[in-house]
Amino acid sequence: MDNLKERQRIGDTIRKARKENKITQKDLSDALKIRQDVISDYENGKIKVIPFEKRVKLADILNVPLSDLLYSDEIIEKIKEELGINYLNKEYDLLDALEIELEADLKNIDSVEKLEAVKAKFEAFEKKRLELAKGVARFQVLLEEVTKKAEELKKAELIQHNN
Repeated sequence: MDNLKERQRIGDTIRKARKENKITQKDLSDALKIRQDVISDYENGKIKVIPFEKRVKLADILNVPLSDLLYSDEIIEKIKEELGINYLNKEYDLLDALEIELEADLKNIDSVEKLEAVKAKFEAFEKKRLELAKGVARFQVLLEEVTKKAEELKKAELIQHNN
């Protein structure tokens, strides 16, 4: 992941956004709870890898897309973890378990009360499924943004390399 051009690109992005937002290095270092010289090192590409959580905070403070602060070969598993993939997997597991439970309940309906109880479970299942679908849609947009940015960075790197 040690690529000087990428470190400089990210540093330039931080410096430019910081100045556009009229934020001093001192203000930024205070907000991130790091020394001011570390901000200078970020901006000058002297830090090999800025910690992911610091880049998330920088994106928020500087009002830039997180994708502008990603390295082109960022570890996809780390991105997935940060974007909530593990959470989504747990939610899908929960839906799978609920579906199995509902199928069993359907076979055992022998009264109006049980029918109403199963109907209520189905409604809860559908509500949860719709919430999850919205979450997946939001995640898909983020993933497309990250993928697009990674492609742009690789193309720019290839062009620079060929020149």
